[in-house]
Amino acid sequence: MMVTAATGASKEACMCKGFGSTLSGAALQWFVSLPNKSISSFADLVNAFNQQFASSRRTLKQPSDLYRIVQEIGESIKDYVTRFNTEKVAIRGCDTSIAINAFRQGLDKDSDLYKELTMHPCERFEEVQQRTTATLRLEEDILSRKGTITFDRTSRKIPTEKKEEKTKPYSRPNIRKVAEKLQQGEDSKYLPRLAEYRFNTGMEGLLKALRELGDQVRWPKPPTKDRPNNDLDRSK
Repeated sequence: MMVTAATGASKEACMCKGFGSTLSGAALQWFVSLPNKSISSFADLVNAFNQQFASSRRTLKQPSDLYRIVQEIGESIKDYVTRFNTEKVAIRGCDTSIAINAFRQGLDKDSDLYKELTMHPCERFEEVQQRTTATLRLEEDILSRKGTITFDRTSRKIPTEKKEEKTKPYSRPNIRKVAEKLQQGEDSKYLPRLAEYRFNTGMEGLLKALRELGDQVRWPKPPTKDRPNNDLDRSK
């Protein structure tokens, strides 16, 4: 627009008409809906635009806004430093003393870094960053040590945790020894009861599974019966 030969009122008209080509969205819709003959100069157009979209203007952050940044409960120093530095960079010409004081005030009052900065004040923000880096190294070292196995200095052995005693699975008795004991007339309580096998199915399902095995399994011969069938314990 500046290099055109238009002068006077024609230049103002060209600038007002060309302004619409730089807009989009809601701003372009506002420009198109302007009443006829409501704009007499480019200055009027600028004033109307600023008045319409004043609420969309980004407010410049002030150094005092750093006092709003506070370390939250459970937040690590590393995350707090990251948030603080992000806000500090966005402020142009931030005062060093304000930044140092705001950083210290935002720390957890029970933290070692807050006590260090309070007892030994810093004149430059670079010193604060150096002390913060040292604190972060100590914090990361403590966290890493919690995840490693500690050794007993006296025995030099790794402490082992007591394992929970697990129930031993049932071991099947030797069928030959069982037959010999039965032949000798000893008590038949040597045989385990059916409930001790902990089957997940009933008697019908168990018999069906045994029949399906067929000749795949070599079944041992049952011991000789010295008792009638009516006296046998069918739970074994």
